[in-house]
This record gives sequence, structure tokens and C-alpha cells, in this order.
Amino acid sequence: MLKTTRAITGAAAFAIAVLVSLTHAQVGRGGSAWLTARGDAQRTSWIRSDALISVQAMSKPGFALQWKTTLENANRTIYGIGGGVSAPGVTLFIPMQLVTGSSNNVYAIDSDTGYLVWQRHFDATLPPPTDACPGGTLTAATRMVSAAPPMAAAEPQRAGAGRATQGYHSVLGQPGEGAPVEVRGGGPGRGGAAPGAGRGAAGPPNAAGAAPAGAPPAGQRADAAPGRGAGQGGFGRGAAEPIPGAPAEQVAGGGGLSRPSGVAYVISSDGVLHVMGLQSGKDLQKPAPFVPANSRWSDPIAVGTMLYTSTSGGCGGAPDAVWAIDLESPDKPVISWKSAHPLVGSIAFTTDGRLVTVTNSAISTMDAKTLQGGDARTVSDAEFVTGPTIIRDGDRELVAVGMKGGGISLVNTPPTASTMRRSGAAVAAVATWQDETNAGWILVPTEHAVEAVRVAATGGPDWTASNLTAPATPIIVNGVVFVLEQGVAAVLHAYEGKTGKELWTSGKTMTAAAAPGSFWSAFGQIYVGTTDGTLYAFGFNDERR
Repeated sequence: MLKTTRAITGAAAFAIAVLVSLTHAQVGRGGSAWLTARGDAQRTSWIRSDALISVQAMSKPGFALQWKTTLENANRTIYGIGGGVSAPGVTLFIPMQLVTGSSNNVYAIDSDTGYLVWQRHFDATLPPPTDACPGGTLTAATRMVSAAPPMAAAEPQRAGAGRATQGYHSVLGQPGEGAPVEVRGGGPGRGGAAPGAGRGAAGPPNAAGAAPAGAPPAGQRADAAPGRGAGQGGFGRGAAEPIPGAPAEQVAGGGGLSRPSGVAYVISSDGVLHVMGLQSGKDLQKPAPFVPANSRWSDPIAVGTMLYTSTSGGCGGAPDAVWAIDLESPDKPVISWKSAHPLVGSIAFTTDGRLVTVTNSAISTMDAKTLQGGDARTVSDAEFVTGPTIIRDGDRELVAVGMKGGGISLVNTPPTASTMRRSGAAVAAVATWQDETNAGWILVPTEHAVEAVRVAATGGPDWTASNLTAPATPIIVNGVVFVLEQGVAAVLHAYEGKTGKELWTSGKTMTAAAAPGSFWSAFGQIYVGTTDGTLYAFGFNDERR
């Protein structure tokens, strides 16, 4: 069952949408779309270029609160408004943010104005929340991270240029290039090699290949009623063909279910995967069982023809395991890989399509199609406390992971050698980026600071932002590092990425603590959700308003 609510209906809604789109949405918006948690498949939290945000622009007045809106959602312990993903130009040229709420809610919000376009609620039973197992939808939605033809380097978008001028990237991302520009629907776009086409990989020592309890055995179909297969629309294929009887939005613009402009993927608290149309929030395919009900899953990610997540903590009786569901098959078969050790953080991908996981004792890669075979690396006397983030250093691709007690472990892919960089003890996942000289940087959020460490450095941090209250994983936009103090009242800061010079702060604009995971960037804006249900959008006061 579902409930979909629109703030205004009928002819009035259409008229207002047209007016809003004509008034606000014709101005080009800079920057890349944010398609999945932490921006890209490498989980870098980095947007490479942006037409509006830069060190130079942030050094002048003008960056400020653009709008705020309150969303109705019952908190689950400290979890409330979740993360967001972007959907540029979905309907009448209105760019939107798809935002989750912990009590089985999803909201579509106009990026220009904060207007609530639609709201979706899943009628799944929620268990009593506990600190360890809050239940509900605690992670962001995800868009399709498609394998578009890669581009050697992204050209910064011109200020005022139309949205359609955004370039194409591999949405797996080139190593260290950060969040790629979203592939737009409607045109031919044969995908590249599916994830896992590169070298296979393996999990931690003694990992079992059996599917967790409650899941179908690896390689067998899930016991889900057949839905309309996404393959009919073509994942990574040419322009989609209409599906008989499908809603018009399913193939609007020729995008089909495979196109990032058409759908978003959300997991409800009962472990069911929903393929939602962006224009209305309706299910465009029959919901499919994916992970055990009331489990605690990591941020999902859709790559190629599969969608992935992992479960941990024993919530809902689920083991520590990696899960993958085949989006192309009408029957949505599920495969899984059970870990012998506790999993930490979210799944990431190397740029040749290998899946990377971290346990408390090892960094592993595996074949993304089969969840089998490959390499694992245990770092002596180390306990890992963050999930993987991928970064390039010269011709190497490295996995950066925070260690208990302090320090960042940098492990080659495939995991064959490792080094360590000094830092404080990470309390959230690290972020990575590269400056104009291709020097790699790692940003480490500690209990009261964010430390910036160059990959090639041998000593301590290059700069430190101190006296912070519970900083989240930073976001880097075009050389500007945004740091969120989650604290009693959230505060957003902007720093020059190479020097640590503070460029801007939100001061007392926000009046409640930041909700965990509710911090992202898209289209030249920074978004923060707080525990009182308020979503804030910060940016430059341009013609959009």
C-alpha cells in the first residue's frame, strides 16, 4: 500500500508549476547532479566543477540561505530527514531533490524554491526504535549510476548556461573526478562494460558465499511476483521503446526506466525495493523484496543493471552481508554474500567496476555481478571504523579507510600493499578530492575537527579546521570544502580546500542539530536537514529566486 500526497492538485497545481518553472527554472544551474549518497560510486563526496561555487566566489559576499521548508516526518531516535539525490529538469524544467524521511517517507522538492512537489509514504510496519536498530528508511534514495561514455576531463559549466549543456561523464567516475554529470534521458547511450567486467575479487578471510537467512540462495531468483522488467526500457541501451500500458512518465523524453531522468530507487522499512517515477512518486515497477525487513542497510547504489547495499548490526535478524538485486530482470532475483566479520560503512566501486567493502579487519574487492572471487587485505594491528572511499594517486587507485585510534589506511586496488597517513580518529567517513595539480587530498572528520591530509605527504595534516562540534563527512565543491557541524544547532562552514582558510559560515541560521546523513550538494546549492524536520538550501542569490 502507498499514500502519495501533493501539496496542490488539479489545474491550480499545473498553473503554479508552469509559473514557477517559467519564473525560476530557465536560468542555467551550475555543477553536477548528486545521484547517490556521497555523490558518486567512489563515495568521494566531491563535485569536481561548479559554475556558481568556487574559492573566488565564496571569498565575496552573496552565499546565503536561499530557502527552508519543513517536512512532516516522525523521527526514529536521532534519525529524521535523510539524504537527498538530485533530479534535474524532470518536469517543466524544474530541478528537484528527492529526500527520504526515516518513517518511510520520500519527498520531491523544487530545488529553486523549496516547494513540495509530491510526498510518498510507504505503509510498512515500523518496529519500536532502539539506538542500535532505529528501523525505518535511514538511508538516501539512489539514482542510476549509469556507464556513460567517459570524458577525460569535465569542463566547468558556464554561469548562466542552460542545464542541457552539462557534459557527459562515466557515472562510475574517473578516478578521483568526483560526482559526475548526470546522463540525460532521451538520447542514444549504449552503456559500457557492466560492473564486474574487470578483475574479480574476494571478501575477508573465511567469508562464506551462502546467502543470508531470509534471502534466496546466491544466483537464484527472489520469490517476488514478476514486475515489468527494466530491460524493456533498456539499461544503458539506446533510446527506450514505450512499454504497453506503462505510465507516460515511465518513458517521458525517451528515457525509459534505465535513464537517470526517469526513476529513483528507495528501500522501505520492510526491505522492499521501490522503483519510483520522478514526476509523481508512483511505483513504475512492481515492488520487489530485497533485504530482510527492519534490517539496517547501508546507502544503496545502482550501477549498471544491479542495485547494491549491505546489512550490519543484526537488526531484523539480518547478518552482515552484501546484497545485489538484478534491476533488468522482470523477476528481480537477489544474490548475497555473507561476511565472516562485521561490515563497516557503505559499498564503493573502483573505476573498473569492482565492488569494495570494508570489515573491521579487512578491505576487500569482489566481482560486482557475482559477489564472488578476488582480493582482500588485512592491515596489521588495524581496526577499520569507516567505509571505503576511492582516490587516485598518480597511476594508482587507492582505498582510503579510517582506523580506530587515528590514522588513514591507503590500500592499493587490488589490495596488495598499504601505507598510512597520520590523522585524528575519524568519526564519519572520509572524503577525497584532487586539486588542479592532481594532488590527492583526504578530509578526515574527527570528534572536534576536520583534518586535511595530502596523499603524498609524509607528516601530519596540511591544515585543520578546529573547534567543531561533531563534524559530518565534508563535501568538496570546485575546490571549496564545506564542513557541517552537526552539534546542538547545526552550523555550515566553507574553507579553501588547499589552505584551510575559512571563507564563509552560516552562523546561527539553523536552530536544531543536523539529522544524520542529511547533507549533500547539487546544482550550485548545499542542503542540510535538521532534527526538527527543516530542510535548508544555501547558495548564491541569483535569478532562480
